[in-house]
Amino acid sequence: MLTRRERSNLRRGAAIVATWTLACLCAAGSAHAYDARTIRDRRTPIAYQLEIEPHILAGAEPPGPGAGSALGFGARGSFVILPDGFIRNVNDSVAVSVGVDVGRYYGSWAIGGYRDQCLHFEDGPAGTRVCTEVTSNGGTYNYVYLPMVMQWNFWLTQHWSVFAEPGLAVYFAGTQGVGVIPSGFVGGRYLIANGIALTGRIGYPSVSLGLSFML
Repeated sequence: MLTRRERSNLRRGAAIVATWTLACLCAAGSAHAYDARTIRDRRTPIAYQLEIEPHILAGAEPPGPGAGSALGFGARGSFVILPDGFIRNVNDSVAVSVGVDVGRYYGSWAIGGYRDQCLHFEDGPAGTRVCTEVTSNGGTYNYVYLPMVMQWNFWLTQHWSVFAEPGLAVYFAGTQGVGVIPSGFVGGRYLIANGIALTGRIGYPSVSLGLSFML
């Protein structure tokens, strides 16, 4: 059962995802005339089996203890399992993507303010529960995410592609706990050299920008 905060974050992420998708489609639609469209081709313009993507990231509202916005870094590895994708006569492909993201959240950067949360309870008299540790008002919190998603790619032109990534993420919040959250992203790539692309991704729990190396 998702908490109120997680539902709010998912709704915010869905709105951002829709905006990013529209932006990607508009950018692809305005590509240069020489950038021939390939969406109706059977093969992707890049023959690769593995995509390695280091990136920087930003996040808002951690899923567990703490508050605020984050900066960090991470990496993805995407293994192509269906080079011809799900749709016949459409230039799509499917990969399994796993990675690691590290984010440092700063409570003083909270967009909607922040409030202290209890991190640890102990038994008190008459069956009561006593809070013995609280978050630091405006403090910092370190999170490690392990995203595991299905990546569905659509190759629009020789240079542009977009993708959607539904899945899950395991998070580690130091001594404050471990959890599993639904995770989802949309993104796009622009091929800047042979086998190298600039890749942007937006969704929950973070947004990222990095370079993809297709091997």
